[in-house]
Amino acid sequence: MRRFLLFVFLAPIAFAAMAAKGGAQPTIDSEIANRVAMIEAAPDTDARIESAAHLAEYIASRGPVEISNIDPPVIDDMAALLNDSDDWVRFYVAASLGFLGPSARRAIPALERALARGEPPREVLPGQARIFAGINSAHAICAAFEKIDLSRVPGNCRGYR
Repeated sequence: MRRFLLFVFLAPIAFAAMAAKGGAQPTIDSEIANRVAMIEAAPDTDARIESAAHLAEYIASRGPVEISNIDPPVIDDMAALLNDSDDWVRFYVAASLGFLGPSARRAIPALERALARGEPPREVLPGQARIFAGINSAHAICAAFEKIDLSRVPGNCRGYR
C-alpha cells in the first residue's frame, strides 16, 4: 500500500518533469521561425542566400507529418521573404514553401506576386556549375505551385517545366 501511495504522490511530479523536458525541444514551427529570422537579420546578400538555402534543406529533411500543419504566421513570414531583393533568396524560399506542400497554401498570393516580378535567367558566375545557367526563382516558384496546389499553377509556368 505504501508503494502505491508513493507512486500516486510521485507520478504527477515525474510526468511534469518529462513534459518539461519534452517542451525544451524546439518545435518545427519555432525552428523554421528561427531560420526565417536568420535570413532577415543576415548582414549581407551572401549570408541571406546561405541562410535561405539552409531553410530549404531543413524543411526538405522533415517528414510529411512534421510539415503538414505549420502555423499560419510562420508561413506568412516565409512568404514575406519572397520580396527579397536577391533572386537566390527568393529561389530558396519558394523551394522551402514547395517542400511544405499543401500546408503552405496561404502563401499562394505571395508566390503569384513573386512570379509576376519576371526576373531574367541568371548568367553563370565564375566558379559556379553550368547546371545553374538560366535558372531563376521562377523555376522554384512554379515547382512550389505544383507541390502546394496543382489547380493553382499559373499558365506562364509551362515554360519552366
